[in-house]
Amino acid sequence: MSSDIRAADETTLAEAGLLLVDNASILTPTSGFLAPGYTHTINAYRGCAFAGALCGTYCYAQHNRWITGGKPWGLYGAKRRAREAYKDDYDRIKKPRRGAPGPLRIYMSSSTDPYLPQERTLRLTRSILEEMITRPPDVLVIQSHHTMVGRDIDLIADLSSLCELWLSLTVETDMARVPGLPPHASPPSRRLSTLQTFRARGIPTQATLSPLLPLADPSAFARALEASCDRVILDHHTIGDGSPGGWRTRRTGFPDRLAAAGFGEWNSLDKMHEIRDLLAEVLGESRVLVGCEGFNAVGDTRARTEPSR
Repeated sequence: MSSDIRAADETTLAEAGLLLVDNASILTPTSGFLAPGYTHTINAYRGCAFAGALCGTYCYAQHNRWITGGKPWGLYGAKRRAREAYKDDYDRIKKPRRGAPGPLRIYMSSSTDPYLPQERTLRLTRSILEEMITRPPDVLVIQSHHTMVGRDIDLIADLSSLCELWLSLTVETDMARVPGLPPHASPPSRRLSTLQTFRARGIPTQATLSPLLPLADPSAFARALEASCDRVILDHHTIGDGSPGGWRTRRTGFPDRLAAAGFGEWNSLDKMHEIRDLLAEVLGESRVLVGCEGFNAVGDTRARTEPSR
């Protein structure tokens, strides 16, 4: 099945004012935060439809003017040639005319979510995963805020036998709704259930508490994570947004909104360290990673980063 956006979908996107992106390439070389673990990121969409959800409140991609073009954070478009562009990029890296094949460790996705509502009909993420069955990367992390990823569990299970693959869902809190903040892209309880379903299929799973948000019952949350995922990556908005002291997140007003809702203590790194110790007690030290090193614990860096058992 071609990954070209169909004419009917083009009409729908055009009517919604979304850009149809003509892309010769879909793999972007990494830099900065993800560079230690990954060679490339992959984004089938430009911008994000979850801009109005909780994750859109603190999303770091909203500060990238190359993506936003100075517009308010939102979904701007979809890429026409998702599958074909991946095929071309893969062959260039793994089947070069000269020299040895290069490494291919992919983070999907860095500036959008691979399972936006538009993915239900456009299926761009699925088309890329289908092509990866024939052209598997060395490492693939599928990072999402939405349980729609469960649609592709059979495909992802097949792909996980061909490369190092992690199904990664952000679960920032155990609260169905954090007072003073927008609703979730999908309920945290359902994300935990989705992680558990993938784990039961033998697919490596991780929960990213990124950024850590207030918890109603930290001990129960730790037990739920222990049952749902292979490892946890813990992060905090003051260290995870790639700017000194977390100034990009402060600019969004996110910490002020936490404080106004009565959760000011969760703006402190001390709270993150407290939760880290609790998680390590319940899950074990080797299953709890923190910050940049945690996110990049894949491939060769995984052995160097994860504590010994």
